[in-house]
Amino acid sequence: MVKEVADIPEEQQIVPESPVKQILSFLGSMQLGIILLLLLSVITLFATFRPMQLAIEYVYNSWWFLGIMSFAGLNLFICTVERCRPLSMLALQPKKTMSAEAIKKMQINAAIKLTGEPLTKAEKAFKKAGLRTVVTATPEGAVLFGEKGKFGYFGSIVTHFSLLLILLAAAYGSLTGFEDTNGGYAGSNFFVPEGRFRVDVTDVRMVQEENPVIRPRVYTEMTITRDGQTIVQDTLSINYPIRFEGTTIYHTTFHYLPEITLKDTATGEAEASKFMMGNKINLDDQGTHIQLMEFFPNFSMGQDGRPFSLNYLPERPVAVGIIVRDGQREASVFLQLNEPEVVETAAGDVEVLLTGFDVASVYSISKNLGRPYLFIGSVLMTLGLYMSFFLFPSRFWAVYDEGKRTLFIGGRGYRNRIGTEQALEKIEEEIKKGRKSSDV
Repeated sequence: MVKEVADIPEEQQIVPESPVKQILSFLGSMQLGIILLLLLSVITLFATFRPMQLAIEYVYNSWWFLGIMSFAGLNLFICTVERCRPLSMLALQPKKTMSAEAIKKMQINAAIKLTGEPLTKAEKAFKKAGLRTVVTATPEGAVLFGEKGKFGYFGSIVTHFSLLLILLAAAYGSLTGFEDTNGGYAGSNFFVPEGRFRVDVTDVRMVQEENPVIRPRVYTEMTITRDGQTIVQDTLSINYPIRFEGTTIYHTTFHYLPEITLKDTATGEAEASKFMMGNKINLDDQGTHIQLMEFFPNFSMGQDGRPFSLNYLPERPVAVGIIVRDGQREASVFLQLNEPEVVETAAGDVEVLLTGFDVASVYSISKNLGRPYLFIGSVLMTLGLYMSFFLFPSRFWAVYDEGKRTLFIGGRGYRNRIGTEQALEKIEEEIKKGRKSSDV
């Protein structure tokens, strides 16, 4: 970019801007902003179709994604700063005087033949149209000025600032936050290394709904500690997360944990354990095992031979699995409560017995210190869009020519010429209506 300097020979007039100004001009350009926002949109769309943990680790927390967000934030910041002064002057320092000749040259103007306090009638019409008015005395005569919707000039600035805040909040949340999934049953615990705290699950309660077909509500009593000190102790359930230090623990779902006892029929030795669905129940050292597939609290069999649960009431609990021997699926097994199943293995017969079941909750653990600022940014964006698309600034001037006995009215609108023309028509109708009334 270059500047022209007056009173200097033409061959010497072109003076290049400083490198700093050129860099700032490029960083604050609308073209760069559009490219960066489109790039962020494409990357975010791509990450949406990835598993959440992979998207967080390899996209949202990556240096290159944070770098793009930083450049987008810098672009918005420079663009906003550059627009603040001119828009502030435009909104807060309007030109309140205007000559009759200048009004005639406006694209939106009207001339009304009028006598008898014309500016007073015009001022009443201005106020009825929702304009804030002021009359200024000039050597050529009094000038009526009216305006409305001046805060609409700041709509783009508020929108830019909200986008900047959202970008900064997202970057801050990515740098300081984490997302994890874990679970537990009564008496279990787990450690969250990112937050350096331990979660002890003291109790998990299931409360059936009146209609047993509806998924029951699960309540988890948990204690959260760090270095032996209790941080929080509360009850977690669906729609009632536990929040502390910017971290939120949500209840996402629950699973049944079958309690299964394995007994060596030859020696009588028995061992009881709890298993998750998908776990292997090892029966010998040769790889023979039961692959647990599903747990049905109220087991039934459909006409097509497929098992299902009538409802969530634990009236007939059954754990379904597949016996795998030498890497090959051998047969299905249905473990019913207190009804042993004997499986032959290379080491001898093993009695498999379902003695009961427990309930385990699954939790989503996340921390994002940028969320409050994301909320504020969203509110500001809504306000900025409202100011941009629903507050249309308009200004009108009125001057009376004594010689021609004519009231000249002109108007200008910001992004809304049609609305300004309609407003002038209403003002003109109101003045003419008042003229007819005074004539009567």
